[in-house]
Amino acid sequence: MCKDTFNIVDQFEIIVYINVQFCLYIKYRIEIFMNSQIRDKYILNTLDQYGEITVNKIVEQFDISGMTARRDIAKLAQQGYLLRTHGGAIKSDPLSNMFSFSRRIDRYKERKIAIGQRAAQFVRNNDTIYIDSGTTLIRMCQFLKNKKGLKIITNSLPAASELTNHSDIEVILIGGKIIPERRSIYGPVAVRQVSEYHVQKAFIGTDGVSLKKGLSAYDNNEANVSKTITKSADQVFLLCDSSKIEKDSFYIFAPLSIIDTIITDNGIDKNIADKYEESDINLIVA
Repeated sequence: MCKDTFNIVDQFEIIVYINVQFCLYIKYRIEIFMNSQIRDKYILNTLDQYGEITVNKIVEQFDISGMTARRDIAKLAQQGYLLRTHGGAIKSDPLSNMFSFSRRIDRYKERKIAIGQRAAQFVRNNDTIYIDSGTTLIRMCQFLKNKKGLKIITNSLPAASELTNHSDIEVILIGGKIIPERRSIYGPVAVRQVSEYHVQKAFIGTDGVSLKKGLSAYDNNEANVSKTITKSADQVFLLCDSSKIEKDSFYIFAPLSIIDTIITDNGIDKNIADKYEESDINLIVA
């Protein structure tokens, strides 16, 4: 009887132990799942805001291994939410891309208008100029309509559309591949065509600019067009809202030395503005 009782107790303890271990395992798996969900949300939110994310950024944010971060990226890439790159990922959401331009053009709207108005003051009658793509560059167009005899070369579909109906403005839209989410034209054909023009002034944009790394862009396609036109321009103006100052995007494409003048808005930190001036960079705050 005692032996039977011992066996029953022993079996009961084993069952309890197994159940406890099972519950701990389930709790562990839930925690892993929840942490993974939190990381996924962070990655997607970062991509939605900045268009890119690096493995290092995920590692630093969550104190995880690089392997775990890359596994998160691989999973989201398989689901179609992003595209993997060397060292991180870029945004790849067709629906989001469809509306990304509309969201970006209204972001910092007043700042961009101020930048565009200040940039237009450098344009003289009968100038030949280049206007890059980008939501800040588009804000410049409304202040060019009273100019006479302008010849404008652009890869921006909205800029071409806004300026094409003015008799004193000749618009040349370069050819190439249309990128819907950027409302612009890029690719080898665009680079080749833009290389054939000489302009007095080139107004270009960027996704990031810093004293250390220079100009950076979302990808090399748009960067190559911008970089090419700067080689044949007498003057190069960078139009950049203050949120992009001292920020680095995915593709580093040119040093700050190719820029003659940076035009930004009054949201720039004074300490940063001072550093640019100390580096002999012509920085204009609109």
